[in-house]
Amino acid sequence: MLLYGDEATAIERFANAPDPENRIPTEQEQTILGRPGRESRSPTTPGARNVVPHVILELSAVTLAPSQAAAVQKEADPVNKSVVPLTKLRSGGDLPPSWIGGTILARRPQSPEIVFIGRAIDTLRYEGVEEEWFQHLPAHFGNTLALDLSIKALVAACAYKRSTPNVTSGDCYQALALALNAVQANIKQSRGEANDDMLASTALLARFEGEVKRNYVPTRLHVEGLATILSARPATYPVTQLARDILDFHAGESAIMACIQDTSSPFENVARAYYTNDRLGCSDSDRAQLKSLSNEVFIRLPRLVRLVRSLRLQMPLQHKVLLSALKLSENLLELQDPQAEEMLLRNVKLHTSSDSYADSLSRQSLQFACYKDFEALANYWQSRLSLLRIKWRLHGLYNELGGVFQPSLGPIIDEMLRLAKNILMCSEYAATLLLNKHFRLFAHAMVIVWGVTMNVPEAFGHDQARNGRNILSSLLLQRVNRALKAKPAFTAEDINIAAEIFVGGPLSGRFAELFGL
Repeated sequence: MLLYGDEATAIERFANAPDPENRIPTEQEQTILGRPGRESRSPTTPGARNVVPHVILELSAVTLAPSQAAAVQKEADPVNKSVVPLTKLRSGGDLPPSWIGGTILARRPQSPEIVFIGRAIDTLRYEGVEEEWFQHLPAHFGNTLALDLSIKALVAACAYKRSTPNVTSGDCYQALALALNAVQANIKQSRGEANDDMLASTALLARFEGEVKRNYVPTRLHVEGLATILSARPATYPVTQLARDILDFHAGESAIMACIQDTSSPFENVARAYYTNDRLGCSDSDRAQLKSLSNEVFIRLPRLVRLVRSLRLQMPLQHKVLLSALKLSENLLELQDPQAEEMLLRNVKLHTSSDSYADSLSRQSLQFACYKDFEALANYWQSRLSLLRIKWRLHGLYNELGGVFQPSLGPIIDEMLRLAKNILMCSEYAATLLLNKHFRLFAHAMVIVWGVTMNVPEAFGHDQARNGRNILSSLLLQRVNRALKAKPAFTAEDINIAAEIFVGGPLSGRFAELFGL
């Protein structure tokens, strides 16, 4: 792939900009990224940035003209000096099926842009996403012009976000325009049969706007595009690990956005094979099971919130709609696995909390073996607590209709209290994470816990005089503001409004605006 005119202008500034950390891993012809075997993986240290492995060059001069091979080798020499032996390479994360013998072979790019491709790899490390779906990208470099330009657009956006010298927002949007044109051309050529390269291109572009604006919220239209691609695939289309990882990456945030937009989840019509647990028997099967359950709840939750909102807006209450909402909530509450939760909790350690609010709440903090364990448990608790709040609200609506049979709310309140306390004990660990996605999801979790304290204050031991409530409210408000970095900071009233949104309340407020209302 060659650079022409506008593309060269848009890319040149940041492709050749000096790297402040002097990290330029390189790839040409055949790139092999080392990966250890499953047995050699070590837990991720909380708060530490995972390091993407060095790129090992395997230059093949056979396919190059002599002069071209010499030029490539000259540019690669400085990198070869710092190559790390394969036995020293390490990376956490789950190994996709394409890893064979601890390595993966990346395809040859369409052009010899060695340094630029290196910067793309380096961006994965800098952004802390090398254990997410982005880990599959090296195997797809050079497959299509659309994917390559999408990578370039996101690298530009990340460089601009980091205030890299000589990179402007104009450069970023020019790179985006080129990528979008290539994606549209690819769609026309594929006749609607979008492969994984197209899926990855769309997922990359979903992050672009959030990086440039520094609010890190994915673009809703691109997230909907991901769902459209997946739902359009026939049942015979192979379910790849890349596709599963992309859906997993977006399931939680897309649920928040759908609730705020008063729509169903865009992933609701995607085949369940993309998010159900198919890894039983693996060492991390409990983690995979909880992630699968939470993803399914996230995908189906927005429809339930929408039903409750329609009930609250209709006067008088529609008995048939209420029964439909109750049935859906009960079905979703069955998506649980206490045994998997208990097994994964065995890897979690309890530490004495250093938080200034700890004495009034809990003196303990949860420390996870790796962020993947945190993600599985926190998402499971968060999605389930969201359901229980809705169930509690539906019971109230049922009473308004004069329902004859009303099951006890005791078990619901007990579980709400347990889950809320578990989420609160995750706070210190969550603050050490690197992915902006985790900050936004945990801010949502704090909003849900806030809602529990509003709905059932007695569950936290607060009396009618609100004794103890102010301390907990201050903690939750602090955590939301720390995660979202909003200016001006969110107020208690902002969080009150946000908490109501997720039990069918009015669509308004600053939290909703952040996620694209």
